[in-house]
Amino acid sequence: KWNVAEGDSFSTGDSLAVIETDKASMDFEAQDDGVVARLLVGEGGAEVNCGTPIMITVEEEDDAGAFANLVPKRRAAGRRRRRSRPPPRRWR
Repeated sequence: KWNVAEGDSFSTGDSLAVIETDKASMDFEAQDDGVVARLLVGEGGAEVNCGTPIMITVEEEDDAGAFANLVPKRRAAGRRRRRSRPPPRRWR
């Protein structure tokens, strides 16, 4: 559930959303002051993978308009982001 809308200002500690998991509901609190430029995920019961951006924030209200027509790219279902890892250690 979103507690803010696009264009809203917020301060450090404000609850921006309530995030529900299968085990708990918790407030998503702002770490800095800012303005909500764009909400990327709609409100409701849709599952969102961990690491998926859910909103765009900016420091100045004048900068929010730059994201008005942004269409987020969607990853194909079931595809995971590749992480670069060092090669596994081989023990002799």
